[in-house]
Order: sequence, then structure tokens, then C-alpha cells
Amino acid sequence: MFVHHVNNIVNYRYNGKILLVVNIPEELQSIPILKMLLQPIVENAIKHGILPGTNEGFIMIRISRENDYLKLTIEDNGIGRVKSAGHSNSTGKGLKITGEFYDILNQINKKPIKHYITDLYDDFGEAMGTRVDVWVPLEEAVEAVSSKK
Repeated sequence: MFVHHVNNIVNYRYNGKILLVVNIPEELQSIPILKMLLQPIVENAIKHGILPGTNEGFIMIRISRENDYLKLTIEDNGIGRVKSAGHSNSTGKGLKITGEFYDILNQINKKPIKHYITDLYDDFGEAMGTRVDVWVPLEEAVEAVSSKK
């Protein structure tokens, strides 16, 4: 599964300075996940959230089932979106392209892919990271597995 390869790449590229934890229940491990659903979000977490900060980086990828959807949660302990806006010289194309990718898939899927971005704060109102939740219609993912057999 692609998600496990992300961990190897992150460890190699950043010399173990970023801890990436992947939590996928066994019953969901056989369901394929398109790379474009996770890769740009993980890259943004590293580039805009973790690298500009001084803390050791941490990214958690959780995959779960919620009703008829596969829920992908990517959470980091970076500097947050507000602080990142002042540090970035990025073009912002990564999330725009990801949104366009979702739009294309939503023209095909019976149910839409949904995603939400949440800024995380500690008890003192200081930014402590970002969480991105993506809901992928489960029937489309299961159909993709069935068609490969």
C-alpha cells in the first residue's frame, strides 16, 4: 500500500527528523488509496507546517470507515496555516491541483469526495498544527479493488 511507502520516503529524505505514524485497521488495508489523495497533503504538512518550525516533526495518517466513506485523516504538529502564510513563497498550486483532482473524481463518483481543513490550537490559543480530513466514497474504492481481480 502506498501509505507505507510514504513513511520510508519521509524517513530517508529528512533523516528521521519527521516521525510519520500510519494507523490503518487491518480490515481496511486491502483497499487501495489513490496517491493523489494523500501525497499533496503530506507534502504540504512537511513544507509549510513542519520545516519552518523548530519542533521535531510529527505526522499522523489515520484511515477509518465512517458509514459509506473511507476517512483519511492527516494531522501534523507544524506551525499552522496562519503562521505558515508569512513564511511561504509557495505558489499554492498543490492544494489547488488537489481540489481540481477531487472535482474530476466527483464527476465520476456516485458520492462526492469531501475534505475539510482544521487549524489546531493548544489551550493558550497557540497554533499546534493542522488536520485535514478527506472522505472518499467507499463503494468507489471497493469497486476499484474488484475490477483489478
